[in-house]
Amino acid sequence: MSKLRLDYQRSAKPFPWGGLPLLALALAILVVSGIQYHALSAEADLWESKTELIERAAQRQSPRNRSGEHTAVNLALEVKRANEVLRQLSLPWYGLLQTIESTGGKGVALLSLEPDSEKKLVKISGEAKNIAAMLDYISQLENRGLFGTVYLQSHHIQQQDPEKPVRFVLLAIWRVKS
Repeated sequence: MSKLRLDYQRSAKPFPWGGLPLLALALAILVVSGIQYHALSAEADLWESKTELIERAAQRQSPRNRSGEHTAVNLALEVKRANEVLRQLSLPWYGLLQTIESTGGKGVALLSLEPDSEKKLVKISGEAKNIAAMLDYISQLENRGLFGTVYLQSHHIQQQDPEKPVRFVLLAIWRVKS
């Protein structure tokens, strides 16, 4: 039987010169990419400054800025819009949402809520497990104090569902303190 000779150490080979051209090529590509990036960045800055100049020139030439003053109609519209925003922000949204969420229990699921602050109405769409749960929800809303009368606008029993839930739409008069 012959002897088995295992060589776990490789003999020292000279430096692999084949990788040097690849390294030089990669460095050249890196340098070219950097130069191109710098050129594109400078061009983008140039276009941005041109755009700003054009925008400034357009603002100077607009009739509104030339006159330097708002007309009485524009000022009145802005005041009206500001008052509307202020009125919307001052409404008790948290109390409305808290009251509607805490009312109903497990028998009623809310599907949508559409408050109309101008008409002081809230449209509530939901689904109840039965008509009794829906009527109980209506009476609970009326007893909360945030709403005046709550009207059942429409209801529909879901016949295709084996549990036959009731889909409904309510209109509630929202008592908003003005």
